[in-house]
Amino acid sequence: MNKRSPLQAYLTRVQDIIDLSPNLRRLVLHSPELTDYPHQYNGAHIKIFLAPDGQITPQLPQFSGHGFNWAEPDNKPIVRTYTIRNYDAQSCTVSIDFVKHGDTGPASSFAEHAQAGDILGISSPGGPNPMLKTASRYLFVGDITALPAIESLLADIAADASGDVVLLLPQAEDLPASLPLPEKMHLHTFFGDLSQIPAVVEHISSFAPLNDDDFAWVAGEAALVKPLRELLRTQWQLPPQRHYAVPYWRQGENEESYHEARHRFIDKG
Repeated sequence: MNKRSPLQAYLTRVQDIIDLSPNLRRLVLHSPELTDYPHQYNGAHIKIFLAPDGQITPQLPQFSGHGFNWAEPDNKPIVRTYTIRNYDAQSCTVSIDFVKHGDTGPASSFAEHAQAGDILGISSPGGPNPMLKTASRYLFVGDITALPAIESLLADIAADASGDVVLLLPQAEDLPASLPLPEKMHLHTFFGDLSQIPAVVEHISSFAPLNDDDFAWVAGEAALVKPLRELLRTQWQLPPQRHYAVPYWRQGENEESYHEARHRFIDKG
C-alpha cells in the first residue's frame, strides 16, 4: 500500500474528550487513515478545518506550492493553527489540546461543545524539522497556548538536559501534575493574565545569557514573544538558528486579522 503524500488533509472524528484543567481540554481524534499519518516529532504545527455554521463536515483542501486550493471556494471551512500533543499510530489517533475560551472563537467553541463522533479536519504536520535542537542548555517559555507544545518537546528531550522552563498560566490548576521535566531543568511559574508579562520578561532577563551551543523556544501571546525575541537576538546575540520565537496569537485579534502581521514578525531578520 502506498503512503499518502506528506501534504494531505484528513477527516477525523472526536473519540475522547478529556478536561485537563480549568482552561485546557484535550480532544482525541480518530481516523483509520491516520495509520500512516506523516508524524515525525512532537510539538509540530497543524491546521484544523472547522465546518461553517449549519454544516457538519468541513471541506478539505488540496495542497500546492502556493498553499490551499479549494474545490468550492465559497464554502471554505474555518482554518486555525494548533499543535500536535500526541500521535498514536496503533490507535490511529491525534490528540490536540484546546484552550477553553467559551464561545469567543470557532475552535474554542468546537472544543467546548464537542461530542464523540463530531467531525474535524486536520492537516499533516508542518513547522521546523526537527522542532527541538540538540543543545547544552535549554530555555522554554510560553503561555497556556504554548503549554501543549512545551509538554510535547519536554517528552522528547534527553533525560540529562539542563535549563529552564518558564510558564505563564491563568491559574495554578493549569500546571500539569506530571510535567515531563528532566532533573536538571528548572521550572518557573507565573499565574494570572497578560499583565504578568513584564514580570516574566524581567525574570528571564536575569538569567545567564544563552550561547551558540544553547537553544531557546518561545511561543504564546505576541506581547510575550516580542520582547523575549529581542532579548535573545539583540542582548544575548543568540543566532536565529538557535532559537524559535513565534507569536501564536495577539489579544483582540483572530487568526485571520493577525495572519499577515504574524508572518511579518516571523520573517523579520
